[in-house]
Amino acid sequence: MRNLLTAPLPENEIAAILAATAGRPSLPLLGDPVWSAVRDNPAITAWLLPLIARADAEASEPLPILTDELYADFAKTGDRLPFERPYFERRRRLGRAAMAVLLGDDATRTRLLPSFIKKLGEIMDEESWTLPAHVWNEPTGKNPWMIDLFAAETANNFADLLVVFAAVIPADLTQRIKTRLHVQIFENYVNPRTTFHWLTITNNWNAVCHQGVLGAALAVEEDHALVARMLSVAATRLPAFLTGYGADGSTSEGPGYWSYGFGWFAELNAQLEHRTRGQLSLFEGDEKVAAIARFAPQVTLAEGHFVNFSDGGRTGRLSSSLLTYLGQRLADTTLTAQGTAIYRHQADTGLDLDILRTDFFYLSRLALRVASTDVLATAREPVHPDVFFDDYGAIVTRGTDAGGHLWEFAAKGGHNAEHHNHNDCGSFLLNVDGAPAIIEIGAPEYVRAFFSDKRYDFLAARSLGHSVPFVNGCEQPEGAAFAATILKTEIGGDRVEFSVDLTKCYPPEARCVSLIRSWVFQKSAGRITISDTYELAAPGVIESLLICPPAVTRDGADALITTPKAVLRITPATGSTLTAVETCDYRGHHGTDEKVSRIRFAPNAPSRSGVIAYEVSLR
Repeated sequence: MRNLLTAPLPENEIAAILAATAGRPSLPLLGDPVWSAVRDNPAITAWLLPLIARADAEASEPLPILTDELYADFAKTGDRLPFERPYFERRRRLGRAAMAVLLGDDATRTRLLPSFIKKLGEIMDEESWTLPAHVWNEPTGKNPWMIDLFAAETANNFADLLVVFAAVIPADLTQRIKTRLHVQIFENYVNPRTTFHWLTITNNWNAVCHQGVLGAALAVEEDHALVARMLSVAATRLPAFLTGYGADGSTSEGPGYWSYGFGWFAELNAQLEHRTRGQLSLFEGDEKVAAIARFAPQVTLAEGHFVNFSDGGRTGRLSSSLLTYLGQRLADTTLTAQGTAIYRHQADTGLDLDILRTDFFYLSRLALRVASTDVLATAREPVHPDVFFDDYGAIVTRGTDAGGHLWEFAAKGGHNAEHHNHNDCGSFLLNVDGAPAIIEIGAPEYVRAFFSDKRYDFLAARSLGHSVPFVNGCEQPEGAAFAATILKTEIGGDRVEFSVDLTKCYPPEARCVSLIRSWVFQKSAGRITISDTYELAAPGVIESLLICPPAVTRDGADALITTPKAVLRITPATGSTLTAVETCDYRGHHGTDEKVSRIRFAPNAPSRSGVIAYEVSLR
C-alpha cells in the first residue's frame, strides 16, 4: 500500500492502478444482503422507523423551493439562513427517501421509489449547488463553476446514489448527473474556471472539498486518466491540510470541525483504499494521521458536550461510523469503543433527523459500520485520561469529587490567529455532572459580517465574550503576535495545575508589564482556583471576566451559578471583589436569541501590581 501524499506516483502509474482495480462498486448495491442485515439492528431501527415515517409524509410534499430571490438574498443582506435552511432540508429529504428505499421492506421500496427519483432530479436541476455565501461577490448568488464545501458534498452524494441505485434511476437522469459531475466538478477541478481558495489552505475546506470532488470521481468517473490527474494534483494540495494540525494531532478548529475536516479526509482515504483495492492510501505509514484521529475523542465531554474553543459547537456527538472506521483502520481499540458507545446511545435515543448533515452520505455509512447487537449490548464509553496538547497550548482534565460529582475542566493558552479564531488566550470552561457551568459561546450565527473586519465586534469572538482578563479597558487583539506562553503543566493526578503567561496577549495601551494566569484544580475536593497575577506600568484597572449560563445570582460577596445539575459558588479571594454580574445577548449559531452572564472580578482598589483570584466550588 502506497501513501500518495508521502510517496507520490506519476499519473500514468496511478491510471494503471485505477484501470487494474476497476469494477468494484463504491458501496453495496440496492438489494445487497448487507443492507437487509442491518435493518433490525437496534442502533439502526431507532432512527429507521421514524425516517420512513418522515419519508412517507414528505412523499406528497414539494421540496422547499430555492427561488432566485433566495439565491440573491445573501448578497443583499449578509444573512445566510434564509437560503441555507431550505437548501439543506432538500438534501436531508433526499437522504431520507433514499435510505427508506434502501433499508425499507419491499412495500416501502415500491411506495417511496418515485419520491426518491423525483427529489434526485429536482436537486440535480438546481442552477448552482454552491451556497450564495461562498460565491463571494456574485449578486445573483449563483455560480455553477464554484466548487465549495456543499457543491462538493452534493457531488459525492450524487455519485454514491448513482452507484447504489444504478438499477432504478432512469438512464436519462443518470446521464445528466454524470455529465454535470464530469464537466462542473471533475474537469473543473483540474482546469478551474474560477479561483478555488481552498486548494492549499490548512483548514477543513481543503479536506471537505477534496473528499467530495475525489470521492465522487472514484465512484463514477470512467476516464482513468482524468481521475489519475485529479489524484496527482490532490497529492500536492492535501498535505497542506495536515499541516493545520499539530504534531500531537491537535487543531484549534476543535472537535466539531475535526469531525468535518479530518472526518471527510478519513472518508476519502476509505474511498481511495477501497477503489484501488488497497494499493493507494492517504493514511498508510503516517503517524501524524493516527495522532489526529485520537484528538477529538480526548476533547469530548460527558452528556454530549465538547470542548468548544473558537467557533466550536458546545453540544454534539462525534460520528459513530467515523470513529468505528478509524478504530478498525488504525487498530485503535479506544476509537472503536467510543464509536460503539455512540452507536449504543443512538440505539437508546434515536437520531435527530434534522441536524445539518443527516444526508445519504452520513446515513449510509452509519448503517454499514454499525456494531452487532451483541457488541452494542455491552458498549461502554471509554475513560479518557488528562491530556495536554503542547501544539495547541490546551489541557483537558476530568475528575470525580468526594461526593461523586464529575468535574470536566479545559483551559487554553494559544494565540489569536487560530483557525476560526477568537481573541481568547487564557480562556477556560467547566462542566459539572455533564452540565456547562463556565462556558465558551462558540460559534454564533454565521453572517457575512462575522467573516469580515467586523468579526471582533461579535460577543462570541471578542475577549469580552470569554473568561479572560480585561486590562485597562483593553481586550486582546487579533494576530499571531498576541500569544500566550505555557509556564507549567501538571496533570494526571488529583491536583492539576496549569499556568500561562498572557503578557503578550494585550496591546501596548494596556500598559501590561506582566500577567500570569494560573488554575489549580483539586479533583477530590471539587474545587478550582483561578489566579491572575499582574504588574502594570502604573496603577490601573484590571478585571477578570467569567462567562457563565444566564442563571447567575449574587449571594453576598459571592456569585451562584445554577445549572440543570448543580449550583456552583464563586468566591473571591481576599483582596479581590466581585464587581458586577451582567447579562449579554447574542445570536446563536442557528439564528436564535441567546444570553450569557458575565461576572466581573477586580482588585479591592486600583493598583500597579497584585492578584485577582476566585474559587469555584459546589454550594
